[in-house]
Amino acid sequence: MEDRAFFTAIVISFILHTAFFVRFYIFQKPYELWKKTPEVTYALDKPKPKEEPARKAEPQVRAHTEMPLPAERVIPAGVPQPPAEMPMRSEPGFADTFKMFDRAPEKLKSGKVTKEVAMPILKSDKINTPSYVTYYQIVRQRIYDRACTNYTKLSAGEVYITFIIKSDGALGEIKVIEEKTTANDFLRETGMKSVTEAGPFPPFPQDLNYPELTFNAQISFQFREE
Repeated sequence: MEDRAFFTAIVISFILHTAFFVRFYIFQKPYELWKKTPEVTYALDKPKPKEEPARKAEPQVRAHTEMPLPAERVIPAGVPQPPAEMPMRSEPGFADTFKMFDRAPEKLKSGKVTKEVAMPILKSDKINTPSYVTYYQIVRQRIYDRACTNYTKLSAGEVYITFIIKSDGALGEIKVIEEKTTANDFLRETGMKSVTEAGPFPPFPQDLNYPELTFNAQISFQFREE
């Protein structure tokens, strides 16, 4: 009887201990596991943004500034106008089209200016033969022609020049007679240049049997406005 009671007590004690441990395991163990286990965080990969295609560089637009229109050109009446379509160089009428627009040079509006050169005949006191007179006329005409060409400025005055011509026609000494000259430096240089450029002169004719002869020339420069 005592053994049965002891056995029963042992069974009850086993059941109680088992229940106690089961309860401890169920309620306490998950808490410890949750406490000791590190928290694991799962990071989800974010979707990568789509790459936009490269944009083409837009052309820069400059600010439009209104420019004033040019004044209307007034073409005087009577002036030929170019055709709407110019002919090609190889087409007929090309030369005539451009010839139509050729203009003659305009004349001076200040009036007409006339220049005059005069050389009076100077007689020699020593020689007055027909051969000398003829030869002197040739010399005078040559100097006159050069003086008309060299008279380029509007100046007025008279230049008196004496010069020597040798028998072969070569020009010798030449100088301006100051007391008989009423001209500026330009006309003096023009007179000297005209005599120099007129030479060499023709040789002396046989009647003039001299190694050299002295000639005088009076050149008058005048101009007038009309």
